[in-house]
Amino acid sequence: MSLVIYHCAICGENLEGDSKLDPCGISIFSNIDKENESDMQEAMFFSHYECFRNSLEPGVREYLNFEDQSQQIQEPIGE
Repeated sequence: MSLVIYHCAICGENLEGDSKLDPCGISIFSNIDKENESDMQEAMFFSHYECFRNSLEPGVREYLNFEDQSQQIQEPIGE
């Protein structure tokens, strides 16, 4: 049992951890084009993997593919 309850920043539902990829943390950095790091700010949000993935443009979604990556990690090479 987790003592922390996460809420999805996209759909607002609780993140129960039903998926092997949840909960996800999303970091956002402002002013990344500034030379001085003190001008940058950071915030972290939480979401379901599928909520975040589906919020992306279809062309960008293909770059976020943790499903295949997690299968490669679990499966021995050559099998």
